[in-house]
Amino acid sequence: MALRKLRALRHALVAAVMTGALLPAVSTGVASAATLPPGFVLQDTDSGLGAGSLTDFGYLPDNSTIVTGKDGTVRWLPVTGTGKTIATLPVRTNEDLGLMGLAIAPDYATSHSIYLTRSINISGSFVMRLARFTVTVDAAGAPAGLTGEQTLFEVPGNFNVHGIDTVIAAADGTFWLSIGDNGDYTKVNPISLRAQDINQPYGKIFHLTADGNGVPSNPYYDAANPGSTASKVFARGFRNPFRFSIDPNLGLPVVGDVGFNTWEEVDVVQRGGNQGWPCWEGTHPTPGYSDLAGCAGVANQPPIYEYNHGDGAMQGNSVSGGILYNGSSYPAAYHGAYFFGDYAKNKIWTLTYDDQGKLTQAPQSPPLFTDIGGPVKFAAAPNGDIVYADIISGKLRRLSYSAGNTVPVANASSTTDPATRTVTFDGSTSVDYDNDVLTYDWDFGDGQVAPNAGPKMSHAYAAGTETFTATLTVRDPLGATGTTTIAVAPGNHTPELTLTTPGDTATFAVKQQVSLSATATDAEDGALPVTWTSAVQHCPTEGTCHLHPDVGGTGASFSVPFTAHPDSRMTFTASVTDSAGVKTSKTYTAMPRRHQLTLVSTQPAVLTIAIEGGIGTSSAQVTEGATFDVEAAGTAIDGVSTFTGWQGGPTDNTWVITVGTTDMTLTANYATAIDQRYNADPALQAKLGAPTAAEVTDGPVHYRAYANGRLYWSAATGTQLVTGPVLDKYVAFGGSNVLGPPTNDTTTTPDGVAQYNHFVNNGNVGSIYYTAATGAHALYGEIRKKWAALDFERGLGFPTTDEGGTPDGVGRYNHFLKGTNVGSIYYTAATGAHAIFGEIRKKWAALDFERGLGYPATDELGTPDGRGRYNHFSLGHSIYYTVATGAHAVKGEIRKRWAALGWEGSYLHYPKTDEYVTNGVYRSDFEGGYITFTLSGGAVDRPW
Repeated sequence: MALRKLRALRHALVAAVMTGALLPAVSTGVASAATLPPGFVLQDTDSGLGAGSLTDFGYLPDNSTIVTGKDGTVRWLPVTGTGKTIATLPVRTNEDLGLMGLAIAPDYATSHSIYLTRSINISGSFVMRLARFTVTVDAAGAPAGLTGEQTLFEVPGNFNVHGIDTVIAAADGTFWLSIGDNGDYTKVNPISLRAQDINQPYGKIFHLTADGNGVPSNPYYDAANPGSTASKVFARGFRNPFRFSIDPNLGLPVVGDVGFNTWEEVDVVQRGGNQGWPCWEGTHPTPGYSDLAGCAGVANQPPIYEYNHGDGAMQGNSVSGGILYNGSSYPAAYHGAYFFGDYAKNKIWTLTYDDQGKLTQAPQSPPLFTDIGGPVKFAAAPNGDIVYADIISGKLRRLSYSAGNTVPVANASSTTDPATRTVTFDGSTSVDYDNDVLTYDWDFGDGQVAPNAGPKMSHAYAAGTETFTATLTVRDPLGATGTTTIAVAPGNHTPELTLTTPGDTATFAVKQQVSLSATATDAEDGALPVTWTSAVQHCPTEGTCHLHPDVGGTGASFSVPFTAHPDSRMTFTASVTDSAGVKTSKTYTAMPRRHQLTLVSTQPAVLTIAIEGGIGTSSAQVTEGATFDVEAAGTAIDGVSTFTGWQGGPTDNTWVITVGTTDMTLTANYATAIDQRYNADPALQAKLGAPTAAEVTDGPVHYRAYANGRLYWSAATGTQLVTGPVLDKYVAFGGSNVLGPPTNDTTTTPDGVAQYNHFVNNGNVGSIYYTAATGAHALYGEIRKKWAALDFERGLGFPTTDEGGTPDGVGRYNHFLKGTNVGSIYYTAATGAHAIFGEIRKKWAALDFERGLGYPATDELGTPDGRGRYNHFSLGHSIYYTVATGAHAVKGEIRKRWAALGWEGSYLHYPKTDEYVTNGVYRSDFEGGYITFTLSGGAVDRPW
């Protein structure tokens, strides 16, 4: 009941849409209720959606924000001022469902495209949809509405939970998408097994092209059918991967998968990975699910971290996947840390992992960020700060580090109207490199001030004094200030400066000349000399820009080659000062001509554009003409695949490139363990023939198909060959998901009759044996152990069936053939696995197998006198055999009497008949006499 209540609370919280006035979306300052590490503060911005509705958000190129509400509301929040609703979409809001996901197109500046995931009612049911929309704009260029919906992905819905969730629009034009199992969370529901089926779209992470097809690098991609569900699947086995992000270093999804009974988990998801749901929850078999037939042999990729349900410091009830921190303002301990939260328990943790996706620093105990609201989406502010959507308050909450806050820079200019002694000041060129909104405090130098004002002000000076010094102070939300002074002569004309530039739309390659000219005149002084300064503005991110002063000069013109400094633009300032000390300046910013550089690899690997942020940065905008090196790790993320060279480039890991005039994609080639074995073994190449398909990743197992077989690899078993009828049976039987990976190449038995492979799955050994006479059949578990104990085929012969279940559902069995002799091994949990064969098996079969005597409780054994053989059975019966007497069953009370007399060692010796009935008397005949049984007289033995 407690679990049911907990789940009900969780779903009710997501479902709640509280009514209330929509507030202006402006910063409300620094929040103080949360418990945060020293130096951290929370800056809140109201979404205007009210409590219980905010689900997602994204930044537009101008740093304004689009937010989404569960009820279908889409709002735009400007950097300053009041937000507005731009659309209200039809949605199904029952329980978990609604408008859940938002992605801003990387080319939004030109396309105005966004992507939304939501559930929609249709004809008494509903569908779950990913769609592209175009944002319309008003006369001022501000978002005003949505139009042109284009459906990219849509699937039917079943239950009001675990629906369509996160969408990520990648820089390469592809999409990532998550969908939950859409099963009934209130009970064990076999429908959740869809999460294991690559042909069903539930419980998956998808990687899609711009038109909604699968990307060719997906593990189950079918070039003949790119629109199939399997072609779109990147990984499977998720319950509710509500929020995930793409690690910019690994290029892999990092997922928070919401748990069922006990466990929440964070997964670094490998290509083709299987996170095991519903058969596994975290690293634990799921009660009620793990015993289902559909869970037999299901592999599980362990999470990087799991925590269990509860109210403890390190517990929670609903994980929200987060993002990697890639900013620079936080302390070094947080650089490269993964931030994630639990919205039901209002906390945020961090953890770190290596380039193999292995945990290197577990979450802090207790968590560092508590009572922070209900985080349901994490993203990065323009300067890299962690921002999350708090569904409880309806606010965007930004985690800033005050000690790492960059001081703003104040810049101001002025123009004077001498006739009215009015000076107009302009401080709009002031800069905050954290991209924070600034407040402007003006001191006009005559005793008058204008605090908390805007960037532009006009002020009339009284007559009598001809010079003043005005001061502008700019403040960011954390209280950091910057100041500048402006010389003012109210009765003096401001010098007029004309600056001629290449134009605001011009861009420049490295070493391309940037040429400017300027003229300056003054009403009182005439022509004035122009002074030039320049600077390189280095911007690793927009939130971390800083200046490097460059060359200067004087004269009417100025020309400088564009900087080779990476991630930089240049500023050029022309300045003049008149005899009254009034200064005028104008600045031109020269922007780099940039192209997208993307590093990809044939296997997931750490690829680095070193100048763009260090290890693992594999995609960046880089300046045309720039020269630098890119690097590929010697070993891929799987720990086995080795770097072999760059396509079209060197075989060294490092490649020094010069950026050309178009976008560039560089591919690092890796030889997988499968490639390495195949390439190193000419005999194997001759046997297998040429590859017929790309390598496939299926959870922890990789395989590649060739003309005459397949090579399989896992970290535990290495690379092994499977071919012929054995391979056909293996694939038909469910492959590695049922039997696990092979542990040997397809091998011929010592007698030359059969071919076989052994397999292992979670410690359980299985085999497939093939002969021309028996075909190919699988055996595993306890039956295989018994067969092995009886000397494999040298004992019972080769299997003639796969393991099957008995009609009563209790037992499992395989049949075998050796020459013309049929044998079997039967297994039940109560009796274990036992072999039965020859004449005894024939008799047992004649007596209707387990329906007659029960299951074998022993293997066939020899009697002490060496004459006989026997099996005992679970219903208290036996079959005894000698050459002289044949095989006969001894049952019930007669068997008990015979046993009491000493079995075959008694005067009766061996049975000559099965038990039979004459005139209501039960009887079995033996070599030395007989035993009869009646209810009134019991069992009585008599000699002949």
